[in-house]
Amino acid sequence: MHLIVGPPASGRTELLLEKARTALKARKRVWWLCLPHQRSYVYRRVAAGGAVLGLEVLSFQQAYYRLLAASYGLRPILTGPARVALVGEALQSESQWTIPCRDGQGPCTGSPPNPGEARLFARAVAEAKRYGVRPEQIPAPDSEGRRFKRVFERYEELKGTWGRWDYDDFRDAAVRLVESADFEPPADLVLVDGFRELLPLVLRFLEGLGRVSELWVTLPEAPPGYRPHQTLSHTAGQPPRPQIYRAPNPVAEARWVLRSLKRDLAQGMAPTELAVVAPEPRLAALLSLADEYGVPLVDHTPRTATDTPEGRLLLDLLELPDYPTPTRLLAIPELAPLGRAALEAGLAGLAPIQRLAQQMGLQAQLSAWLERLEPTGNPEAWARSLLDSIPEVRVGPRRDLLLERAKEAGRIAYGPDFRRWWAALLSETYEPVRPPGGVPLLTPTLASGVRFAKLYLTHAVEGAYGASEQEDYFVAEEERLALEELYARIGLPRRFLGRDRPILHELATRAHSVIITYPEADQSGPLEPEAFLVPDPKRVSRIPATPIGSRLELPGSAAYRPPSAPINLGSASVEDLRRYDECGFRFWAERLRIGPERQEPAGWRTLVRELRALKRLNEARLEALSKRFPEAEDWLGVHRELLFSLNFGFVWPEKGMPYARVDAAANRGGEYSFYTFAPPDTHDPGGFMRGRWGELWLAGYLLEHNPRQVKSVRLWVWPVLGSPLPVYDKPISQITGPVRWRNEKVRAALERYRRGEVEPNPGFICRECQVKDLCREGKMG
Repeated sequence: MHLIVGPPASGRTELLLEKARTALKARKRVWWLCLPHQRSYVYRRVAAGGAVLGLEVLSFQQAYYRLLAASYGLRPILTGPARVALVGEALQSESQWTIPCRDGQGPCTGSPPNPGEARLFARAVAEAKRYGVRPEQIPAPDSEGRRFKRVFERYEELKGTWGRWDYDDFRDAAVRLVESADFEPPADLVLVDGFRELLPLVLRFLEGLGRVSELWVTLPEAPPGYRPHQTLSHTAGQPPRPQIYRAPNPVAEARWVLRSLKRDLAQGMAPTELAVVAPEPRLAALLSLADEYGVPLVDHTPRTATDTPEGRLLLDLLELPDYPTPTRLLAIPELAPLGRAALEAGLAGLAPIQRLAQQMGLQAQLSAWLERLEPTGNPEAWARSLLDSIPEVRVGPRRDLLLERAKEAGRIAYGPDFRRWWAALLSETYEPVRPPGGVPLLTPTLASGVRFAKLYLTHAVEGAYGASEQEDYFVAEEERLALEELYARIGLPRRFLGRDRPILHELATRAHSVIITYPEADQSGPLEPEAFLVPDPKRVSRIPATPIGSRLELPGSAAYRPPSAPINLGSASVEDLRRYDECGFRFWAERLRIGPERQEPAGWRTLVRELRALKRLNEARLEALSKRFPEAEDWLGVHRELLFSLNFGFVWPEKGMPYARVDAAANRGGEYSFYTFAPPDTHDPGGFMRGRWGELWLAGYLLEHNPRQVKSVRLWVWPVLGSPLPVYDKPISQITGPVRWRNEKVRAALERYRRGEVEPNPGFICRECQVKDLCREGKMG
């Protein structure tokens, strides 16, 4: 084994490329071992000078499969989700819980382990096996360590009964095979590149492979106990220093990067020559802005089954009974109206959704689906029937994969726990990554081992990039080995090895031209730049001016801009003025019917609308309403006398500006009563009226303009299907306190309304605004 050592950008990959081209010209077979995301990059580099024949770019896992297959040593694979399921079964048996009955017969006792707990143990098992540590070699200074050893042992026993190998078993078998030297050379030349470090077992595999094939390995540093065959440095070609810029905030930074990318593409650079690196939480923001700028930014991060359309739909169904949300309700066409209403009302959770369904008359449909989504009988049969009832899944290519996860979950859990386990295993099922062509958007891990002509390293703030080293839950740091000991004997490595600096050094050398950007602050406050990437923040310049990359950035662009001249908004009620006062732009846009159509009232609102339209009630109208709204028949009968005395949809002044409309009103000798209908579960009349203007304004208007005819005004909130609730302890007889304040608010809003101002008022109301895309939260156009 020939080991080449050198820092990032020292020419290690180019040296191996020359060896590969020389061997391929001599008609030799070449294996190139690297990380999976580096595969297409290696093929592009090798084929840059023309077509080649005889090269295979493989991951280590693929190399293990190929060698074992040629020696007839393969077994069925235990995938990642299956490993979590098997660890869950080991946890269940280790704790001596009763295995849940799977046929629905007889009592089912016990409780399965939590999927999160199984994930924790599965990660620990995988780490131990990566370093060749057997269960009996696990340090166990406390009860949790001893419990982990028992689960590890039980996992290996169960795996034997399944007759499968996990990923680590394939590596162990491949190591034994190459050390026995009883195999045919898979290639004439084996090249290993793109790794920051290699584990002891992997080095043993390479040493065995190097006994039958010419083998070259590149690393930033030599592992303990290994002497490099060749050492490279930057002396031959020092990479250029990165350009560093600061932006006022993350949005300005992202927009500048996208404008710069668009300029680079317009100047003729190929998308594969460019790249953007960002911390994983920042990827979604860059992708959302990429559409606006027309930049073909492509996300290369791994996807799970829950990121596919059918997997996302199945996950929504599995999680719906535990916690209904508008999104999960919208996944079911029959419950889509309920989902839209819940979204408009901002509701989530089982109890609020059930009350809303009752108001809308969808209680039966919701109950039917909640009952249908509770597993009964054999879990696998129930899962199969659920998949077959979803057209997108029944005819989709992933049906068998989703059913396989259900079979694994059925070995552990039953009933509601089966749903949770099935959902958890779906999130562990990774999909093959085949991103389309475009500018790659990468995480620090995906940028490892790949170089570009130009790279934008964004959001370079303290803590954004690094190894995220942390102590293990089961094995304490003092029980672990230093690197020198680790490569000399079997054991688990130290977790805190100071890997941040090598990662940052690699990121800063991933291209011939590296541009590092960072925001000075975000919504949480000032941000500190990463000290290694930005050694002297005082000398860093602001992001320079770049050509405009979006139509929305053009002055007087073709994007819609509301007229600046005063607009005739027409007549308005007091409640219209309230909405106008919240945001004039939203009020104006909704009057023009820009944005989604408003949904028709449903449930109790439909009944209130009918009462307003009737104006007055009599026996015939009351009987008709009782038949149309049978759920309100008792309520209408109990309050018939009061309902007969009311004027519904009362408007005053009828031809004034503004005017107020109340749901119902009654005049008893100069004592007015205004009734405002509310949802059935309303218990706080003061809180319900706090956001309304019309009733208080109308009380003040009548007391001011008709003092002889109006003695007092009493306000009521009337929950539909309930009894009226007084808003105040006493009737309003003078224009003081809340009445005066409300009248002043109406007067100020009316002045701006008459002037025709439609300026936006950005704030929390933007979260639920239906025309936010047009307004862009206060920046019109």
